[in-house]
Amino acid sequence: MSNQVILWISLIAPWLTLFLMPRESIKRYLPTGLLVTVLSIIFTEIGIANGWWAIRETTYPLALIPSYTYGAFPVLSMWILKFLYGRFKIFVVTEVVMNILLSFVIYPWIAGRGIKDFFISNAGIITFGFASAIALIAYIFQAWHEGVFVRSERRNFSENLQPAAGKLLSKEENKKK
Repeated sequence: MSNQVILWISLIAPWLTLFLMPRESIKRYLPTGLLVTVLSIIFTEIGIANGWWAIRETTYPLALIPSYTYGAFPVLSMWILKFLYGRFKIFVVTEVVMNILLSFVIYPWIAGRGIKDFFISNAGIITFGFASAIALIAYIFQAWHEGVFVRSERRNFSENLQPAAGKLLSKEENKKK
């Protein structure tokens, strides 16, 4: 399989899996998925600027950032949050396993295919650290995001504090009219 096919699949296939996710879950976790994308782009740019790695092959028109940053990373984050949000310990264990796979299995495979080159020996450790930080930030962001909506729903106003025009008439007042 060519590198272009792999990159295009890593961009399109994850988004197609969202047809299996309920619409409410997509609305709930999409902001966090987008945050993961932005943080991953920043992480990739930091690595390129510091000479830790270089991207050798991308999909057109994504000239500098690999397509899995726009496909696999945000969607996989959304799926993980859908199943594990609210169970922090299981989330952390899952993220550690996923980040080890990413850093020490998937990225070396990508480097072997010539999609990405690593110029430092501890790139896997750096990648693991950044990926773990992104996962933690994503969880905290989702918790904050959920808290905003919970607070706005908690506002209970007394039904008696309505303007006079909006108040319902009592049975006695209704009979008088």
